[in-house]
Amino acid sequence: MNLPAGTEEYQETHNGIAIQGFSYTENNIQQSAETIADICFDVSGQNNFNDYIASLNETGFNNSNLALSSIKDWQVGEGFAEAYLGCHFSCCFPWSNNRDLKNPNSSLTGADLVGYCNGQFAFGEVKTSKEQKSPPQVTSKKGDGLNAQLNKLCADADARWVLVQYLFHRQTDDAEYQSVCTSYLQNNKNFYIFGVLIRNTSPVSNDWNYLKKHLKPHAQNSVFLVGLYLPVDDGIQKLHQGVLSAGGAS
Repeated sequence: MNLPAGTEEYQETHNGIAIQGFSYTENNIQQSAETIADICFDVSGQNNFNDYIASLNETGFNNSNLALSSIKDWQVGEGFAEAYLGCHFSCCFPWSNNRDLKNPNSSLTGADLVGYCNGQFAFGEVKTSKEQKSPPQVTSKKGDGLNAQLNKLCADADARWVLVQYLFHRQTDDAEYQSVCTSYLQNNKNFYIFGVLIRNTSPVSNDWNYLKKHLKPHAQNSVFLVGLYLPVDDGIQKLHQGVLSAGGAS
């Protein structure tokens, strides 16, 4: 994958939590669109499926409409976050969420991102917000706000165990999974948490003020909060359109 790192706007550590913010220009958006589209549309998985169908197909059946034809802002945001963590935090998320969709118009429950980072499990939550105030409500909303979701991942061993099993059934590299799972079984604090906030506002570290007060990390230096800032006002829309164009969707 290839994704610009953006320009660092702030960096701090609070209560053992690493907090960083990066801004993206319109040129950065153009450079990122194809990589994000590959994730959002699960290009590799779709190509494998199309090849399989073609090998069975003797009727001339047209499978061109079997892929997702559109995506929402939150899906683009999750693709952006996955690409960023993969390129700049050495994360790997081996299973596309698209492969778990039974209805293309629905959203999935559970953590947005499940995978590996530096020999440990990595669990992540992503929020995309056009709200202008800081911090945005998506960080503090009860139940499904970023703070509630990340605190659950940090503190709830049962919830994490469900994700560990989820990845077992979907992992593509048994050796890597075995190594990471062994580390986790030796110490169930051996995992990373990522909270990613995608905005089209001016970068301010205040976006994390609610989490700085309320998020309780499970371990020092194992929780990362990453703000990704697109151009003010229409940056999210421009990224969305760029991803749609790169993915051949409308």
